[in-house]
Amino acid sequence: MTICYINGKYMPKIESKISIEDRGLNFSDGIYEVIRFKNKKLLNYKDHQIRLERSLHEIKINFPFASKKSVKIIISNLLKINSYENGFVYLQITRGTATRNHLFPKFSKPNVILSLYPEPNLSNLSKGVSIILTDDMRWKRCDIKSVSLLPNVLGKQFAHENGCYESWQMDKEQYITEGTTSNAFIVSGAGKIKTHPLNNKILGGVTRNTLIRVAKKKKIRIEEKAFSLKELINCEEAFLTSTTVGVLPVTKINNKKIKSGKIGNKTKILIEIYNEFLKNQLI
Repeated sequence: MTICYINGKYMPKIESKISIEDRGLNFSDGIYEVIRFKNKKLLNYKDHQIRLERSLHEIKINFPFASKKSVKIIISNLLKINSYENGFVYLQITRGTATRNHLFPKFSKPNVILSLYPEPNLSNLSKGVSIILTDDMRWKRCDIKSVSLLPNVLGKQFAHENGCYESWQMDKEQYITEGTTSNAFIVSGAGKIKTHPLNNKILGGVTRNTLIRVAKKKKIRIEEKAFSLKELINCEEAFLTSTTVGVLPVTKINNKKIKSGKIGNKTKILIEIYNEFLKNQLI
């Protein structure tokens, strides 16, 4: 039986309830975080906490916990009372329950939901995945980790229906922004590693940001600069990053192989150094 946390109470997930007047349900008026844990230890927790606080601030929801330490205590309790050794913490905060009205309610308290999900078997993805390109239909504040994910859902479903793992989005100028659930990277013919810079067009992925930091320490430069459709088609290597999959090689674009269709050397190196970084957090 999986135990979740809702508004100060731990309870079986099967018994959990939220009001139909929740603003997350009515308006997508809320934010969320997904945090990986391994051997019941949280990974990259500080970065997730910082992004959580930023997202709350950007949509003007007050921090709903007694202190920053409270969040980690609640998660630690969930890890103790649930059986999952490896998996993900899903944390969602909405503006609260109130009569349906577009204006912010004056007296509502945020609704806080935390639950755990087991780690899926991703071994079938380790040899590389296919991506498909779509127009970026999302709103102009992708830097906020909002629960408003309908364009992402449609993009991910489109990829699935076309036999691909992920959809990468293109803006009006045909520059790649990011995936529906991931950040996008390429390695150019000149050996340059590129990914879109941090701005309102992408979500600053924790794995993305961490990889850039650890790569820099290994004297590997990752250029935060938007790359074009032409650059993507002519790239030597490509990969994506997310909390759920780490660093994942991309071997096909629109069902066309990237070079030989095999994982590139730079991608292999980055996978290795990122996984080593995660291992060090478990010591």
